[in-house]
Amino acid sequence: MLKFIKSFGGREKYKSMKFKKDITSDCVARSVSIALDQDYQTTFVELAMLSARLLEIPNSEKCYEVYLESKGWVKNKPMRNSQGKLLKLGQYPKTGTYLVSMSGHLAVVKEGAVYDVGDARYGAAYSYYTKGGK
Repeated sequence: MLKFIKSFGGREKYKSMKFKKDITSDCVARSVSIALDQDYQTTFVELAMLSARLLEIPNSEKCYEVYLESKGWVKNKPMRNSQGKLLKLGQYPKTGTYLVSMSGHLAVVKEGAVYDVGDARYGAAYSYYTKGGK
């Protein structure tokens, strides 16, 4: 069974973490920084600069998809089980790193652990990104 790791992506250094409302609007920057193994602030700034160039908000799929492609990541169709149902995050392979798109949210499955501010193991994944493809 995959474990759940509450992650803040280094946010505690840059913004108050006193209330849950302070950490719920940055799933894209947090998840992308964890998946790419890079500093949160670097990810945030690069997404913001791309956002300004594209005239899209940083949390939009149009923006983060372009960003991920520039880093060598590829979007994949959702994984399904043998009955054709969408896999939940807790059912993803225990090796590799997957940046998973769910309904209005991004989370990371990395080496058998789900990284998110909430327990996303039971959320259905609509697509996922991997470094260089499947």
